[in-house]
Amino acid sequence: MTKYIRLEIKTQDKMGITLKILGAIYDSKINLHSLEVFSKKICVMIEDIKKKEKLELIEELEKIEDVISVRELELMGYEKNERKLKAIIDSVDEGVIALSANLEIEFFNSYCEKLFGYEKNEILGRNIKSFIGKQSSLLELITSGKSYENVEVSISNEKVDGRYLATGRAVKDDDLNPIGSVLTIKDFQKAREIAEIVSLDESGSFKEIVGSSTSLEKVKKICSSIAKSDSTVLIKGESGTGKELFAKAIKKLSKRENQRFITVNCAALPDALIESELFGYEKGSFTGALKRGKEGLFKEADKGTIFLDEIGELSLGVQSKLLRVLQEGTIRKIGSSKEEKVDVRIICATNRDLDEMMKKGEFREDLYYRLNVIPITIPPLRERKEDIPLLIGHFIRKMNKKVGKDIVSASMDYINYMMEYDWPGNVRELENSIERSVNLCEGNILTNNYIFVDEKPNENYNEDFLQYKEMASLKEQVKELEIEILKKSLQKNKSIRKAAKELGISHTALIKKIQKLNIRMETKDTVGN
Repeated sequence: MTKYIRLEIKTQDKMGITLKILGAIYDSKINLHSLEVFSKKICVMIEDIKKKEKLELIEELEKIEDVISVRELELMGYEKNERKLKAIIDSVDEGVIALSANLEIEFFNSYCEKLFGYEKNEILGRNIKSFIGKQSSLLELITSGKSYENVEVSISNEKVDGRYLATGRAVKDDDLNPIGSVLTIKDFQKAREIAEIVSLDESGSFKEIVGSSTSLEKVKKICSSIAKSDSTVLIKGESGTGKELFAKAIKKLSKRENQRFITVNCAALPDALIESELFGYEKGSFTGALKRGKEGLFKEADKGTIFLDEIGELSLGVQSKLLRVLQEGTIRKIGSSKEEKVDVRIICATNRDLDEMMKKGEFREDLYYRLNVIPITIPPLRERKEDIPLLIGHFIRKMNKKVGKDIVSASMDYINYMMEYDWPGNVRELENSIERSVNLCEGNILTNNYIFVDEKPNENYNEDFLQYKEMASLKEQVKELEIEILKKSLQKNKSIRKAAKELGISHTALIKKIQKLNIRMETKDTVGN
């Protein structure tokens, strides 16, 4: 290992003093390695020399006019900073890799050595392609010049072949031209284990709410702050933003955590039923009533929490009864003259404009102010698009389990497309779209070929299928698309065997599909062959 001598030279703040010092070093025929210049201080790193030569150099430097003192240093300033930074990076519990503009690995921290089984000297200077594998979706992320956060990727080389979570940032010059990048890598399984541990504490109440955007974190913080009280909460937000998930999170963080949580969709119950469902009734109260009567949902939720979704759909009559529950903490069953006490925390949600409904006389003003004690507004997905890559990864894993696929990740083009779309149906629409993609995907990476959203479907889809405007179930839509694909192939090839070869499935498998889907086509060979 090459050794060096480092000197700190304190000086007067005079023009040309640096040149005089460098001249003295040059005259002594000593090689200069590096130089740091500050106001009234110059630090030099020179080749290692004998003690006598070093003392003679110091003496020569001290003779220079405007030099105040010369002393030996252990390290240069930039060396200290580099070593501190390296120590910090080596101490973090995730892999850190720095790349040059031409994708050569310039930094590989200690955690990477443990994670991937490489020594630094084996990997530094190698092109990242040889490390992650040419087919890895991570390559698209690195070369995109964009930031990405916790994207699930595959890494395959001679030592590992596994799934990881990658986060990356491009390094740019003053003109915003990319000059390299830095990425962090987490072991997928370990990240999942950590997530499960975290789910045991307060933050676990939000484990179903995926995203780390500023607007979403703000809402989580509000929910955490108000959860311990019994105040009524009104959650506002567009359809599909996850209002019920936030209601459940508040319940989990509350002192009623171990008590009942009852959800009521006010829009799903007709006016004739909702009052009896909420407040109950005495036996014989009306035709068709149960002989024993019925306890209402408020009574069932006693000591617990009731979540009234779509509160704006309640009739004015039911609204007045709900107001009494909020004011007095009592309910009265249909057909009863007796008031009953209930201890229930009420969380409501709506996607309607209650202010506008009040102006039209459709919603009671006094009830609104009783409900609106703690208002929480859930941001729509179009206002937190930075969460979309995380949501895509989350839903891919969820759908893999549901439909029995092993999709690894999504391509950068797929992610960009999803981030450009406005998602009028919010997270629910995104989940449905990804479920379609996973069902239709034939490989292990979601690409643009498998995008289907209501606003601008991908041009590669069959035109007739895209005109299928009735919102059928996902199963029906997938079946319809499969029939169209099989019919096209059979018409083109005029043979089941040739069609099976084109579609990449066995002759027997295609016959089974034709029989199952009841497809009638004239071909050279018949289904019986």
